[in-house]
Amino acid sequence: MAEVLIAVRGGRDAKSRCCEFVDAQDRAAFVEAMLTDMLRAIARAGAITAVHVVTPTPEIADLARRFGANALLETRAAGVNAAFHVGRRHVAARDPGAAVVLLPGDLPGLEPAELDAVAARHAPGRIVMVRAAQDGGTGALAFEARVDLPLAYGPQSFERHLALARAAGLQPLIAEAPSLAHDLDRPGDLRAWLAHRPNGATAQLMSRLAAPTGTAA
Repeated sequence: MAEVLIAVRGGRDAKSRCCEFVDAQDRAAFVEAMLTDMLRAIARAGAITAVHVVTPTPEIADLARRFGANALLETRAAGVNAAFHVGRRHVAARDPGAAVVLLPGDLPGLEPAELDAVAARHAPGRIVMVRAAQDGGTGALAFEARVDLPLAYGPQSFERHLALARAAGLQPLIAEAPSLAHDLDRPGDLRAWLAHRPNGATAQLMSRLAAPTGTAA
């Protein structure tokens, strides 16, 4: 069993690298749609006992609460690494032995069974790691909340996290979980994801944005 931490920043300035598909005025809705899809999927994961959304954006916090998640509202946007530390410390203060699964907020294709499998492979002294499909990044990390693991999200972060985990005395276990590896961070990511004709709030939004003006999506 585990608790999920999602770090996500909303608003017009979010996901600027996806400007080829999503204009500035639609980026807030884009981020909210991805989080909606994630929260709906996580609700179907049997191994997840709680969800915590860490965000500096009040609208994202409100959305999280509507889906039954705990919203941890940051006073300012300090980046994904700081957001995950806020969430981890929150869980550890209540239950140090709890396992946490760290996820970015741009995984609308998340499969509950794959999340369950990652959570199930966690054990004390172990960290379960999912490599992102692109840029050598990190798709997911699962470890005990009590472990104050330094985080280094960004391009090529997987190898950095692997080294940091070993330095912290954790045994790394690399898991295959494709739906946790394909984040939508760049136009190519979004293009490849849409090619599979996905369902859900994000796909519906993209269909509407792609429809010619005056045409129903």
